[in-house]
Amino acid sequence: MDMPLHEGFPVAPRKRIDIRAIAQSACAELQLPPGKLDWQPLLDKLSSEYGIHYDIFDKSSSPVPMEVEACFVPGQMTIYIRDSVFKQIAQGGQRASFTMGHELGHVLLAHQRTQNRLTRDVPIYCHSEWQANTFAAEFTMPLDDIHRRTLRTAAALSDFFGVSPAAATTRLTDLRKRGEL
Repeated sequence: MDMPLHEGFPVAPRKRIDIRAIAQSACAELQLPPGKLDWQPLLDKLSSEYGIHYDIFDKSSSPVPMEVEACFVPGQMTIYIRDSVFKQIAQGGQRASFTMGHELGHVLLAHQRTQNRLTRDVPIYCHSEWQANTFAAEFTMPLDDIHRRTLRTAAALSDFFGVSPAAATTRLTDLRKRGEL
């Protein structure tokens, strides 16, 4: 997805189609039903069956700057989730769903932190944040489900997949621009 990027890390190049295949494979492996993701049991399953752990932090225990909603730490195989975001997950928060998809993207795309955070001169397909956003879109709003259910509006995507209207709008715009919808 061509979303605004925050500072990320240069990573190995990946094509959008390859990221889509990884997201589809993850959905199949995790046996996810179509529609809204129930992140609480999914996070528990990732931890118990796949060794992808999560930890909740608040202002007093933050391992990262408090403006960070969630963060994957590769060496620990842990996704750190701000307590307010975790609360949104439990309540079916739309923004939280895409945020978690984004962090899972970092995990499944095997992103490793580097010392070099300068991504200005890095092609978009080598940018960790672009790759994670692309994964999140493919994972939380699979193209096959969009076609199968003829979801053509941001409201329809937002309602069916439980993502924010902004993420749904960006997904539709991107699919239309690429001639996939």
